[in-house]
Amino acid sequence: MVLHIEYELSLLVYSGGSMIQAEAQCIFCLVAAKHPDAVILYENEDALAFLDINPITRGHSLIIPKKHCRNLFDFEDSMAQGVMHATRVVACAIRLALNSDGISLLQSNEQAAGQHVFHFHFHLIPRFMDDNLKGQNAEGLLRRGIERGHPTRRDLDSVADRIRSRIVDF
Repeated sequence: MVLHIEYELSLLVYSGGSMIQAEAQCIFCLVAAKHPDAVILYENEDALAFLDINPITRGHSLIIPKKHCRNLFDFEDSMAQGVMHATRVVACAIRLALNSDGISLLQSNEQAAGQHVFHFHFHLIPRFMDDNLKGQNAEGLLRRGIERGHPTRRDLDSVADRIRSRIVDF
């Protein structure tokens, strides 16, 4: 007989001068706690922006609330302004740093919609007129990132430096 027990373990993690609530098995909670492998672009009191390790295009970034919430259905209004502000700041920096022609903003909620990491997040995907991605839905775009594989840490750091140099916190 096999007994399967599911549980959620919540813990407090010190991040950026304050304690945040994190879920023990959530990869984005580890990033919010400043995991050393994360390539962080920007943060404010409520949000953190970092590069995606499976980028669809160069500069593909993720923006998360520092406090764990599963998705839009659990997202607290009090965090929304900080997360959206971080999204806008990073989007503007990406556009300037990478000279992108546009940016796709993706966000999915629950498995049926294509959510794979159950911590609210936005994808910021720099778009270029010649990127051959037009007409793809969110799942198609995200699958393309996984298929492309992982850039080197040096490549990620180089892109991050360019984006960070263009960040203006307005």
